[in-house]
Amino acid sequence: MGNSQASPSSASSASFVTASRAFSKQALDDLRAHFSSLAAQSGTQGRAISRPVFLDYFGVRGALGDRLFQLVAKESSVEDGVTFEGLIVSKATYERGTKDEADEFIFQLCDVMGDSILTRSDLAAVLASIHETIFADNKEAREGSNKSTFEAFLNSAVFSKDAGGVSEKSMSLSDFRNWCIVMPSLRKFLGSLLMPPDSAEPASRYLYFIIQKTCPPSCYS
Repeated sequence: MGNSQASPSSASSASFVTASRAFSKQALDDLRAHFSSLAAQSGTQGRAISRPVFLDYFGVRGALGDRLFQLVAKESSVEDGVTFEGLIVSKATYERGTKDEADEFIFQLCDVMGDSILTRSDLAAVLASIHETIFADNKEAREGSNKSTFEAFLNSAVFSKDAGGVSEKSMSLSDFRNWCIVMPSLRKFLGSLLMPPDSAEPASRYLYFIIQKTCPPSCYS
């Protein structure tokens, strides 16, 4: 019979089985209940979470929210939706995987253009989304100026990689990991976006304080 390659559906099932092992039975049951509730609101006959429901529930605004949905939906077996299997595979990598796996996921997440080239423009869009997300319920703060703080965040990043066809330098995975060390508050926030909103709140509060009050001295080095 020879060696045969797994079909996409069987490969997806295998990924789900492997990913499921990262969670306890209770955690899986809780995630299934959350998924069922969101899918029921999505007009998909319970098969998947639609983009509007996904973004509304997780509360991530702007280009960062769109990119998060895109990455999770990519692991799903339906068009333009997030299945339970896709959610578990993504969360297993993003939240329960090794540090390298999580860093690579977040690196892809920050590539909001999805072109595998992480530039200053991508990071600027990410920071704009973070600002909009954190201050979603505070119109005055959302419309206020945090320009100097965000410029400091951007200026702390290093872009050392030459990308073909692009005039500006891009950020390598190594550059990105170093930036995360310099900016631990941002790394913590970016690593919490698929958590239920209530459980992710401490990360948002910490970053809120950083943006509103001060910026770590390392930003200015």
